[in-house]
Amino acid sequence: MTTPSTVKQGEPGTSVPQTVPLTQLIHLMAEYQKLGTHRQTFRAAAPTSDTFVRGCGIVAGGFVAVGAICAVVGAYPGSIAVGLLALVPASMGFFWSRRNRRNRAARLDLFESGMTVYRKGEKVAGFRWDTAEVHQRVIPFQNSAPSDYSFEMSGPGGAEATFDDTLFGDARDWGKAIQSAITATQLPRAVTAIDDGATVDFGEIGLSLEALTFRGNTFAWEQIQLIDARSGLVRMKVDGNWVSLTPVGKIPNFYIFNELAERLRQAAAEEMSAAETDDVQPPIEVSDAKAPGTDAEAPGTAEASEAAQIEQAPAEPLRTPEVTDDAVTEPTGPADTPWRKRKAGVSISSD
Repeated sequence: MTTPSTVKQGEPGTSVPQTVPLTQLIHLMAEYQKLGTHRQTFRAAAPTSDTFVRGCGIVAGGFVAVGAICAVVGAYPGSIAVGLLALVPASMGFFWSRRNRRNRAARLDLFESGMTVYRKGEKVAGFRWDTAEVHQRVIPFQNSAPSDYSFEMSGPGGAEATFDDTLFGDARDWGKAIQSAITATQLPRAVTAIDDGATVDFGEIGLSLEALTFRGNTFAWEQIQLIDARSGLVRMKVDGNWVSLTPVGKIPNFYIFNELAERLRQAAAEEMSAAETDDVQPPIEVSDAKAPGTDAEAPGTAEASEAAQIEQAPAEPLRTPEVTDDAVTEPTGPADTPWRKRKAGVSISSD
């Protein structure tokens, strides 16, 4: 859902238009989308934080200094040539700063149930946490410094917005807030769908209780040892071999995808471990009964015979660990039914 950036309303009996303030437009959008209580506002990043403009200024200043030295020593042609070269970075910095001035009116507002985005000359775009899709180009992991907060938002009705850390300041704050809100809101719904036997799609990748699917290929969870996305490309280790899937930026709501995939992969690994444990047979107890015809005891074996008559405690059978889910009733079908314990709702957290 989007609204015009300004709304002009004429007063009764006059032709003088009135402009609705941006703040009022944002709150009108929030009311229409039922976004709830306002939480936080992020303004456009300060121009001084633009390293590109600063770099252009430094390069242009260097050329000017060289040109001045040439003029002092009488090398006027060289001075003119260096001065012309200085115009190149100076022009680039000038046009880039004009672009930044155009974006100074940009504004990002977070609400209890959604968000709004505004850029000068565009419409106010509104998104709800329960229906929004976010594509993030680079996903920050532990022990790796995030280098890019570039978001592409989309929602019902064709609402779209693109913004990054060069447009809005405090990218770590709004980036984490948006991803956390969407994940917390939509993850339970995705878990329920998978537990009911459906396949949840994330772009070209589909997740179900049985397998991960990608471009017509099916990979059972028992085959997948690891899923990795640190290089910006989602990969998985299948039967000891790495298989490349798709760039992180093409997966909508990546954090939901990652959580579901890890839960299902680990649940399959626990099932396999439990099945292997079931196959282990308890040790056979050796009987202490005497062989026929050996009622007489050999001399000097009375003590050994008495020790043999001591009743031995039976060995305790091995126990099979189970993956349980209090919200799911265990089926009563055949014992060899596959996936009888696997549920996406099993709380197996991933780092």
